[in-house]
Amino acid sequence: MLKEINAALPIFVALLVVSGILVSLAIIILPILLGEDLGLEELDAMGRAQEFRAEGLPAYASPDDSPYVAPLRVVTPPLTETDSLVLRIFGEGKELGEIDCLGEMESWEGITELECNATIPYNYQNSENYKLYAVLTREEGEYGYGPLEVRADWGAYENNFWSFAGNTLFCVGGAFLLLVVPLSLAAWWIVSRTKHEEAYEGEYSLPSLLSPFSIKRKMQEKVHAAMVSPYFWGVELLGILIVIFYMAVAGEVWKSWTAMAAFIMSGLIAFVVPFLWCFIWWYADYKEREPLRVLVTLFLWGMLAALMAIGINTVMGIIFGLVGLGFFTAFLVAPPVEEFFKGSGLLIFANHHEFNSIEDGIVFGFTIGMGFAFIENWIYLLGNPMGADVWSWLFLFLLRSIVFSANHGLYTAITGATIGYLIEKKFEFPALGLLIGVPIAALFHAMHNSGELMITLLGGAGVLLYCCVLIPFFDYGGLLLLIILFLRAVTRARQKNI
Repeated sequence: MLKEINAALPIFVALLVVSGILVSLAIIILPILLGEDLGLEELDAMGRAQEFRAEGLPAYASPDDSPYVAPLRVVTPPLTETDSLVLRIFGEGKELGEIDCLGEMESWEGITELECNATIPYNYQNSENYKLYAVLTREEGEYGYGPLEVRADWGAYENNFWSFAGNTLFCVGGAFLLLVVPLSLAAWWIVSRTKHEEAYEGEYSLPSLLSPFSIKRKMQEKVHAAMVSPYFWGVELLGILIVIFYMAVAGEVWKSWTAMAAFIMSGLIAFVVPFLWCFIWWYADYKEREPLRVLVTLFLWGMLAALMAIGINTVMGIIFGLVGLGFFTAFLVAPPVEEFFKGSGLLIFANHHEFNSIEDGIVFGFTIGMGFAFIENWIYLLGNPMGADVWSWLFLFLLRSIVFSANHGLYTAITGATIGYLIEKKFEFPALGLLIGVPIAALFHAMHNSGELMITLLGGAGVLLYCCVLIPFFDYGGLLLLIILFLRAVTRARQKNI
């Protein structure tokens, strides 16, 4: 039975990987081809309820920060507990957001007047015209009011942003010159003086890197050589370029120089910390530092896994939303989807001779996780510098790139360590470690993602539970256990060699 599962697993995983990429391509390309249906005609034609109106929006604004907050006075018929009231915000042919006017209230039974803050984000243009619609949903139907229109001049905000961006780019440039470039050269120097155990003569020579198919060896060795060569990197980069294209389209980076600066700056910043983590884990494996070409392949696979996950996460999010469980998507959907696609890269390496121990699995898994984190952090940072004040963006950077910077690496390293353990124990079918490791990794991932859910459901108790239990035990606790396991495995291996 195990033999049959082991034989079918790579085929099954390959089909899911291809399916994930195809679904993501559909999610990315179809909206571009079909255009975005904003629904403005439906909003304009929506019925009007007596005594339902919104007022107080100025005709002109000159914000020096983003988002611009305009308090509106909303007058309604007496509300019932089943009613909902939202503001929908549009700018330059794009829906920019929806605000739940009743979200902060415990009860709104009988209310006929309330204040609702319209938060209008900067959308990459110096001057923009916005339309706001108030939508009241009742059991008997929907009622609209609008559009309320405002013209915003973002010149002052752009000046603030460029000042902040200049300082940030100076720091990022320093990080590349003082850390990324020197450490890259150091890694190359170390590898050039390291004798790797080769499956065949010249495995890690320059000719084998550039011409992997010319190797006169077994087919499996040709395949392994191709996986760590520019040929396979090109395949991975093709998918990665699609992700970057998706980000560029979503951010409309061609709109202005500020949009382009935000795009480039977000990518540079998102790369630094994942690179440092990869170097630390690679260097710490002093028993057997792996060839850099292997780590390049795995880092790129982590980036490519972001493309695989985008479509499935989106589709499952829509399905969960339709059945009223959209809030649980980050907890129930994203962790298993992302860990499976990241872990699939470990599966293709499970029979490579370089993958022969627990510490190899940890280094390989962490590298894949950091590739994924690079793309994910880039998406988050790109979506916020222009849509929130710079201090909120800085907080987001500290949270994702510093405080929780190792999380994706930790999760995938769990899968890698599981596969590595089976390899080390001479288990006949180590690839089955994917089926064991992914659920454990997804559990740690889900616990981290459950923070917002716990805070929403439990309030202050949820904050306490998240900060005092989940973060120490599942984030930093998991990372500490991984480090202990890694150091123990490396030390034991070193002692055996001695």
